[in-house]
Amino acid sequence: MSSREKWVLEMRFGMPNGNRKTQRDIARMLGISRSYVSRIEKHRMLMTKKLIT
Repeated sequence: MSSREKWVLEMRFGMPNGNRKTQRDIARMLGISRSYVSRIEKHRMLMTKKLIT
């Protein structure tokens, strides 16, 4: 997992401090589109699901 992907997931799910960010907030912070944040999130969640099953 790249550092960007890790950071996106941490911000989306409020790790470690419980302060969750929206996809729009994350996109603004990174200077990328909201849809790209969404793709990163979905991709990593699918990869995590595959590891669990």
